[in-house]
Amino acid sequence: MNSRIFLFILVIPFVSALQPIIEKLEYNVNYTYEVNKDLEYILQFSGEYMSYPLRVTIDNVTAEARNPLMVVARQPDQLLSWQIPLLVESDSGIKPYNKTSRTLCKDILANVSGYPEVIEENPIVTISTSSIRNIAFSINVDYQRDFYVELSKDYEFTITPSEPRYFFYNFSMNNSKIDDDSNYHTVILEVESSDEVCMTVSIQNASCPVLDLNQDITYRGFYETVNTRGGITIPKFKFPLGFYVVFVAKADDTDCTGKIGVFEPDRLKNIIFRIKPSISYNDYVNAVIATLASIALFYALFGIGFTYWSFKDFIPRRMQYAIEFNPESVPATPTGPGDNASFDETEYDTISEASLDKNSRLYKSELYLSDLARKDPRVLKRKSYLYLYNVLTVALFYGLPVVQLVITYQRVLNETGEQDSCYYNFLCAHPVGVISDFNHVFSNIGYVLFGILFLWITYRRAIQHEDLEFDRQYGIPEHFGLFYSMGVALIMEGVLSGSYHICPNHSNFQFDSSFMYVMAVLCMVKLYQNRHPDINATAYATFGVLALTIVFGMVGILAGNVYFWIFFTIVYILTCLFLSLQIYFMGCWKCDVGAPVRVYRAIIRDFQVGPLNVIKPVHKARMVLLIIGNICNWSLAAWGLYDHQKDFALFLLAVFMANTLLYFFFYIFMKLIHRERIKSITWFFLLCSITCAMSAMYFFMHKSISWAKTPAESRQFNQECKLLRFYDFHDIWHFLSAVGMFFTFMVLLTLDDDLSHKNRATIPVF
Repeated sequence: MNSRIFLFILVIPFVSALQPIIEKLEYNVNYTYEVNKDLEYILQFSGEYMSYPLRVTIDNVTAEARNPLMVVARQPDQLLSWQIPLLVESDSGIKPYNKTSRTLCKDILANVSGYPEVIEENPIVTISTSSIRNIAFSINVDYQRDFYVELSKDYEFTITPSEPRYFFYNFSMNNSKIDDDSNYHTVILEVESSDEVCMTVSIQNASCPVLDLNQDITYRGFYETVNTRGGITIPKFKFPLGFYVVFVAKADDTDCTGKIGVFEPDRLKNIIFRIKPSISYNDYVNAVIATLASIALFYALFGIGFTYWSFKDFIPRRMQYAIEFNPESVPATPTGPGDNASFDETEYDTISEASLDKNSRLYKSELYLSDLARKDPRVLKRKSYLYLYNVLTVALFYGLPVVQLVITYQRVLNETGEQDSCYYNFLCAHPVGVISDFNHVFSNIGYVLFGILFLWITYRRAIQHEDLEFDRQYGIPEHFGLFYSMGVALIMEGVLSGSYHICPNHSNFQFDSSFMYVMAVLCMVKLYQNRHPDINATAYATFGVLALTIVFGMVGILAGNVYFWIFFTIVYILTCLFLSLQIYFMGCWKCDVGAPVRVYRAIIRDFQVGPLNVIKPVHKARMVLLIIGNICNWSLAAWGLYDHQKDFALFLLAVFMANTLLYFFFYIFMKLIHRERIKSITWFFLLCSITCAMSAMYFFMHKSISWAKTPAESRQFNQECKLLRFYDFHDIWHFLSAVGMFFTFMVLLTLDDDLSHKNRATIPVF
């Protein structure tokens, strides 16, 4: 008892020293006061009641961070407190702000039927400090009259890191504007700014308190970083009573640019935003039906046209027809013991047979297909199907974890609300169920359906090759396993691209590009196999190279610094040199310790025949191709090393596509040089392929996101839907590139149809 009395006596001087002053004030009037540790103000505001929330602005504060001004704003059922200077943390340090402006949370449920209505709120603002010197401040309390958001109306205002703003949208308040062309149960927030000051935009439930400071804004609802443009799709089922749209500027631009900047005292950000309805259910249905109907129409027209052409020019692949149409055909090269090879696995898993007739291949100036097609067609067929088995294995073991991972990404996004984790085009991202961006997933259906169509065409073509004796002597070895592999790769491109678009970001772009690498490599292998069937790369070697490519792609995305680019450039150039030697010498050149001796002997031998023979290539066309190819690849390597960016996966894809196109057009050019007739249907496919490719590249370059940048910078590319109110430019790229790849495959399938009944002893190798 005595101890309590003693403690009470000690507290009395401190209590008596504090002098609270109660002031009754009015709204929308500036008041100036001074406080210290012995003086605090209790300010009671009143005025005409309005349904808007009140906003407290305190300015001209002379306090310091160690003795701040303490502000407590009380309402009948809410309390909000903060200090001035307001300390805002950032990557470049802690920034103090001496002017603050905060909106007092309004109980939205009070305006909902069934809840008692509050007539007067009369907020009380208490100002105090622990400073021994006087601290001056000015205060103003007034209504935020633009608090309630109407549909499709622009709202313009400014914020700073210490002056956040938030607004309220009620789905029910806008029911009167419902029409059949829009979906008012899902709305889209669009944000624009004329400056690049970084800010966070948050969507929060209509409940108090509202988290509107940098330190806590990411703890609730949806949120994203924005500099000049942003958007969020907001469904009603997530916020049935409406939602708050919260805007708060950051103290620096690190979160928007990825680079730590210097302190900028003036962080005033100008903002314009609007909320508009999303597309209706009918728009979803119309877009899906129109897409599937267009592909079905393509199936029908292409099927009719291709069937008509096939029967019009069809010549059965049988010996009697070969003799009839080639009366002066050169007899086939006699087969050797190797032609009756068994189907032993070691026989078709290696390329040891490439050493047969090495001298003929190396020193014969004019090679013909019969020189490089000595193996039994059954062996070559089994070898080609290894590509199919490998691509199916890769598709299964690569595709399933990818699908599982992106579904996990989507779940994390839905649970945390962190919109920065996925690089959507927020202005054209239409959700379906748990999928936030259904249109970009669905637009990949073209790859799948056109891949299936190509598989069916390949199957119909394969059953026409039943005469083994004919296939041994006439035409280009088809190797249908490669064509089946290309069709499966096109299907998997659609599956993986769709998976990538469930949650596109910097870490999983490789999902979208992996089977693009596969298709590019398979096209090159198929072109090379046409004239070099016996020495073509095995499926194991091909997919080994692709596996190494995926590894480089992963490292380049995660750690694409200058040291990696130097290492990659060295490996790239050495690979070009090695492949050049292998292609020129058709697999007869070995890289071992005896290579310098063999090169020296070859130079001496050529010099003895004639000095010019040392520099004169035996295979001129092949040498020209390799020189042009090396110039292009070395240029790409130099450009990548000089201007290396974060987008390494796209650079790697450009390398594969450039080499594929180079070899593709070289092959066509050499056919024309050798006066081989390319059929009109092939020219038509080529024209369609080029047209689709050029159109697709236009839409690809007008991108709507960029995962190589930060999420905020990526949103600067966001754009409205361009087609059927459902698809943007990237969706159109999906459709056109799928059609373009299909026609490219059709070119490869029919490119040498003019040689189908020509004896291989008369078909040149190039």
